[in-house]
Amino acid sequence: MVEQAEVPSEQRMRQLAMITAVAAIAPLSLLGVAVTAASWWEGATAAIGYLLTLGVLREWNLDRYPRRAMLALIFTAVGWGIGSLTASSPISFVPLSLVGAMLLARTRRRTLWFLVFAAGVSALGASAFLFHRVTWELAALYLASPAVGTLFISGVIVFSEHVWLVVRRLKQAARTEAELAVAKERMRFAGDLHDIQGHTLHVIKLKAALAHRLVRTDPDQAVSELADIRQLTSHTIEETRTLAYARRRLNLPAELENAKKLCQAAGIDVTTEVADGSGTNPHELLAQVLREATTNLLRHASPTHVTITAGPDRIEITNDGVRAEHAPLRGLARLRERLEASGGTLSVQHAPPTFTVAARIDPPLDGTPAGTEQ
Repeated sequence: MVEQAEVPSEQRMRQLAMITAVAAIAPLSLLGVAVTAASWWEGATAAIGYLLTLGVLREWNLDRYPRRAMLALIFTAVGWGIGSLTASSPISFVPLSLVGAMLLARTRRRTLWFLVFAAGVSALGASAFLFHRVTWELAALYLASPAVGTLFISGVIVFSEHVWLVVRRLKQAARTEAELAVAKERMRFAGDLHDIQGHTLHVIKLKAALAHRLVRTDPDQAVSELADIRQLTSHTIEETRTLAYARRRLNLPAELENAKKLCQAAGIDVTTEVADGSGTNPHELLAQVLREATTNLLRHASPTHVTITAGPDRIEITNDGVRAEHAPLRGLARLRERLEASGGTLSVQHAPPTFTVAARIDPPLDGTPAGTEQ
């Protein structure tokens, strides 16, 4: 099972981004409104602007613009213009800057657009000079503060969206990782199913052909071969069932005996050399290598002699019936990947007419066949 770090949902990230923006901007803005508002209607106008901005923040999305964004932009621009003309609310640019920054955050060359927007907000604030005497204080409140404040708010919005985007990509990566894990498990299952079905079906094919030849010359032997076919079919059904419930476990000694019988049934001379490994259970992958190699030599070669050398940490199968060109190593290639992932090795030597498959991997430390799905 693939363990994944918990990634916040899209709704959660929207809330976090909104909280970040509000926490960075709202306290000073509200304090400024409270200090500078000269009448109740000025405070009410500012409050409406902030409520519209909050509504836009609630619809904040990385994929589309909020529906009320243009309405909020127009209203907050009017509010900032009135506050500038009356020189009564130097902080009322904040809702306009916030909505505008959200609209510009995903534009191309956004840094340039932020500078232009900050200049526009500052230019709108310059309307304070139409009915009031120009002073350094008035310039600082309605020119410098809106420009700097707009750039600061733009930075907060860009930072929040960047974090939001990073988290979204992490979530997509986690989803992709889970899908890859499922695909990998399906490939493993398909490979194991191929090992079971392909091997046994080929043996059944050989035994059926043998029974067909013996049905007239040696009926008793033909009946015996048919009984073997029935037994093999039942065994395959059982193995498929255990594979489906992730309980399949291969045993190297049993596979050695099975490979010997299969080769002998096909008229192939077999020599087995088994090293003493008392008390040690060979790795299950060695049994799978033996099964795959046996299937391949029965299917793709015409050997007269097969040598199998086995030990607690290795298996080697050599046959003398390959052609100059041989079939691609699909099953063995998958097994090589699994062996290497478990710290083992698999090598193939092709020197016509001989073909050798050798695998090596240390037995599991706990004495049970490793690589088994429970």
